[in-house]
Parts: sequence; structure tokens; C-alpha cells
Amino acid sequence: MIWEKKKILVTVKAYPEKSKTHGNTVCTIGLTDGGEWIRLYPIPYETYIFKSIEKYDWIEVECAKAGEKLSRKESYKIKINSLKVIDKSLSSNGSNGKPDWAERNKLILPHISSSIESLSDQFEIDRTSIGLIKPKEIIKFYKDEELKIYEDTKKAFQQTLFGASIPDVEKIPHIFGYEFKCGGCQEKKHRIQCEDWELLESYRKWGLTYCDTDTLWEKLKNKYYDYMLERDFYFYMGMFSRYKTWLIVGLYYPPKNVKNSTNLRATSLMDYIN
Repeated sequence: MIWEKKKILVTVKAYPEKSKTHGNTVCTIGLTDGGEWIRLYPIPYETYIFKSIEKYDWIEVECAKAGEKLSRKESYKIKINSLKVIDKSLSSNGSNGKPDWAERNKLILPHISSSIESLSDQFEIDRTSIGLIKPKEIIKFYKDEELKIYEDTKKAFQQTLFGASIPDVEKIPHIFGYEFKCGGCQEKKHRIQCEDWELLESYRKWGLTYCDTDTLWEKLKNKYYDYMLERDFYFYMGMFSRYKTWLIVGLYYPPKNVKNSTNLRATSLMDYIN
């Protein structure tokens, strides 16, 4: 096994899952400073809590290729103790407290794929399993099950190996998704499950705020459909680990008035240091 030290811009945090093998874990997707997609799994949930890792933080970590059923080329496992946050200037907790969408776009938008169909073709060539697409048309935001109100996880804690207590992970079914057309669609429509952490956390937390599933659904639709249609809206796509099935693993939604030409040069971490 060959371990490599990589610098990675965190772009996707999947909602934490309870794993019988690894405990409470988070699957993380990002871009290396060399402009390559990468998937890090498993990262313990407590690592995210203690290190305060946010989307669009730059992290540094030692990692090695992971053995998988589908041999997805971007999948790596990590040395947990090697992970550290090295730059927060692009996260929501950056130097001025506001997202720098223009700088994020310089890094992210050069990596747009034309369609899910093109991603699937590329998977057959080199096992590509991560991509970013811009939907041509968003038809609807949907739920597959009736909503419920979840308990406040602050009332339930788990003990870590270090003796500290952190909020327990609430198991939430992935019932939300989008129906849409991408650049490769003709008459066909895609109906794809969304696993975005922000979405599922909104579902859990807003239920405690509104205490009514009808109101909760209206608030979710307002944020994750109506609001998104007002933005420059993209899907981070990832292939499921066991089957050749694409999932929406994260959402990217800069304002429409931000310069976002896909011809912008991809910026690396070194541009921030030098």
C-alpha cells in the first residue's frame, strides 16, 4: 500500500452514516490541488466535529488507494491522525465570514461534465465515479416517503475514544431527490436521490423548529427548489459503491451574478500561499 500526502478542497460532505464496520462515518469528496476529484472514506464523524471541518476548507491528509468492488478511481482511505485543516479562506467561516463564490468558481467550474451520460461513458473507460453537472432543466424536487419529526440529537450523546461526548448521529432515510434533464437527455428524464448533508440536516433540524410536516415540506421546497432555481445550480454526482448507480451527493449553488466562465483557470492551493 502506497501512502501519499494530498492537499484537498472539501466540496461534499455526505450525511453521517452508522457503519457496523467503521462506526459513525462521513464520506467526503473534494478536489486535490492538482485538480483531480477524490473520495475519502471512512472519516470518523468525531473527526469532523473536533477539527471543525467545513465545506470548502482546504485539508491535508495522508491517503492510499482503496480496494473496492467497482474499483472507482477516486476512492482513497486515510490515516485519521494525519488529517488537518490548513486553509479556511474559501469556507463559510472564511476571513470575512462570507462565501467567496468567485474564487470557488475558479476552482470548481472548470471540472463540469456535460451530462450524466458522459460520466457513465467515462466510468467504462477509466472508472470515473465523481463529476459535476449543470442540469438543463429542473423538473421537480421530490420526497419518496412522508416526512417525520426527529428527536433533538443534543439530548443523546455518544462517548468517543478520547472520553469526550458528541451528539449522536440520527439515522435519516435518504428520501429526497430531483427530477431533471441534463445535457445528454432527449425525452428521457433523470430521477435521482440526493444525499447532500445540508439538505438532510435541514430536514432534521427544521422539523424541531416547525413541528409540523406540512410546514416542514414547504420550507424544504422553498430552500431546495425555489431558492435553487434563482441560483446558478449544479449537482455534484457520485457513483454508489456497489452498483453502477449515480447519486446526487452534493449541491453547488453560487449566485447567478458571479463571474463563472468555465474557461477560468483552475486555481491551486499554491495560488493562495504565494
